[in-house]
Amino acid sequence: MPQTLNIAVCEDEAAETVLLCDILNHSDIQNTYTVFTDADSFLASYEYGKYDLLLMDIYMKDSMTGIEAVSIIRETDADIPVAFITTSTEHALESYRLSAIGYIEKPFSAAELSNILHLAMLKKSDAPSLYVKRNKSMERLALSDIMYIEQRARQIFIHLKENEEISCYEKLSELSDQLPAELFFLPHKSYAVNLSYVTRIDTSLKCFVMADDTNIPIKRELSGKAKKALERYYFDHTRGLK
Repeated sequence: MPQTLNIAVCEDEAAETVLLCDILNHSDIQNTYTVFTDADSFLASYEYGKYDLLLMDIYMKDSMTGIEAVSIIRETDADIPVAFITTSTEHALESYRLSAIGYIEKPFSAAELSNILHLAMLKKSDAPSLYVKRNKSMERLALSDIMYIEQRARQIFIHLKENEEISCYEKLSELSDQLPAELFFLPHKSYAVNLSYVTRIDTSLKCFVMADDTNIPIKRELSGKAKKALERYYFDHTRGLK
């Protein structure tokens, strides 16, 4: 499965957006993108791990600045690569503070944007991964793309973001060795959940409620550990430690 960059584009100028999207459509980096015309609508739809790259215009009419929007994102997400779209480099110091991977100056070129896409893909390729055997070959899945893993009989079903699902003949007990404890929790012998996709614990149903509204059962004797694991993840994540 070739890797795809999921990109958020935040740009309010229609002509610039058309040019940017045309370059993305013809890029040698496989990608999908969502366009936002102001920072507020982007922030309203933002979820941790949803995007592999954010292309953010610094100046937008009737909206907070791109610098302000990324400052809000950085309060809870230290990981998403950000490149600012700008007419000048006067905000270089602020972008450095926000760990931007680069600037795209207007009018921008395909080569300039291509460099940013390759940097983002390198970051995604270096991300922690799970390796599974499918169709007689090993397949690499970024851990950040995995919502949860389910064991059914002799098959493993790996549920990915964007409602994708892949299956393979593996044992969860063996795959779990590749899953970092600070990010994944096994609430039941048949499930492993990515804590970044957990929205809450339903104490009455004794389950994790996932971002796609799936309920993942929690064994009664693991309910205390499940709560502590989720609290620890939220604490570490909001402090930028993970």
